[in-house]
This record gives sequence, structure tokens and C-alpha cells, in this order.
Amino acid sequence: MRKNRVKARIHVGESVFGIWFEFPVLQAVEIAGALGFDYIFIDGEHGTFNLTDIEQMCIVANAMGLTVNARVPNIHPSTILQFLDRGVQGITGPHIRTKNDAETLVKACRFAPQGVRGFFWSRPAGYSLPQDVPAYMAAENEEVWVAAGIEEEEGLRNLQEILSVEGLDSVGIGQFDLSQDMGYPGNPEHPRVKEAIDKAMEQIRAAGKALRPGGSGPSWISLSTLIKTGAGDFLIHAKGG
Repeated sequence: MRKNRVKARIHVGESVFGIWFEFPVLQAVEIAGALGFDYIFIDGEHGTFNLTDIEQMCIVANAMGLTVNARVPNIHPSTILQFLDRGVQGITGPHIRTKNDAETLVKACRFAPQGVRGFFWSRPAGYSLPQDVPAYMAAENEEVWVAAGIEEEEGLRNLQEILSVEGLDSVGIGQFDLSQDMGYPGNPEHPRVKEAIDKAMEQIRAAGKALRPGGSGPSWISLSTLIKTGAGDFLIHAKGG
């Protein structure tokens, strides 16, 4: 059973570092592992990946000791299953607006009795039938990381209910889609948007949820700022400071 490096480190209060991919570059995945990163993040919503790309990236990442997280294009169980069967261990569901959305996401990521994930002897099972299928399912349920992306005002209004969903490990704010939904497209720095994000972050922390691996609004640092501060701001945000 492959351990989820991100989940293990976050649960003991350690920082995790990863690289976001919008298109497949296997050599870059290998380099990320050699440099000591903890995970890669595959953008399956906006990126150019097909299922073969995802599986190949998982194979290289796992060989280098990296955990693979991915944002899926939707939260339908069949979509999420395709990512999990390739070897992805962290799923971010986009556009989570309600408690029901969050529950659907969580259930799609886990086997029974916690969820509805379908079983097959695909890559995570070693391409074979485990000797103890129930034990395998229980272990997979423990290792998967489930994150919700809040990207609309409706999600903010329902945030407390979303945070109450059992099995949801982390929550992040999609700052650009949120700014668009709030009437300020492309302007996540607008005071009203920033206020909404800050309030949401307080709620997330108060609920004991982590910020989703892959980034949240305040974790993004512009290149010019990165250069001016010698990466200091980036490291502070990455550590949750």
C-alpha cells in the first residue's frame, strides 16, 4: 500500500511543497522528485491531460517518492474514479457550492462503507486482486486526500456546512473564479473579494481543515513580488504563516 506523503506530513504539522502541472512533462516530474518536493499537482480541469498522461505521470512521480494530487474537471463519481485508478491519491473537487456537493465529492473518493468508489484491480491495487479486499479498501480510504475548491459566493455562504462534512480533509478558495462571481472579474485584489477570502480562511482554520494542496488564493505570489522579496513571501505563505 502506497502511503500518501502529503497526508502524513500535514497530520504531524509539517509543511509540504509541490509543483503544479497544466500539461504533461515526465522529465519535470522526475526533476521535482530529485529536488525533494513532496507532491505534484495535476490540473485536470484546465490542463491538457488525458488518462494515459495522468497514469504515466503517476508512475514517474511514485518512482521518485512523490504523491500525486489532481483537480478533477467535475465531481461525478465516474470522473473521479478514472483519476484514482491511475494512482492519484489526492482529489480536489472544483466549484463546491453546497454541503451536498462536498458529500458527493467525499463519497466518490472512498470505498464502502464511507463512499461509492468502484473497485477494480487497476494500478493502485498492483494490477491484481488483493488477498484481503476489505482491508485494501479500508487502507485506501485512509490514504486518499479529499479537498474542496470554493469558487463562488454560494460556496462561501454555505462554507460552515461544507466544513462540517466528515471525510473532507482540506478546503481552498479559487480566487479568480470567486472574483468573477462577485462581479470583479480578474481582480482578486479587490477589497470586497479580499475580505471574503480572509473571512473564509479564518473559518477553514477554525474548523481544523488544511488549505488544499495545490494552492489557495493568498498562497499565490506574483513573479515580481517573488523576485523583490527573495522568495520570502512565498515561503511564508507556503508554510501557512
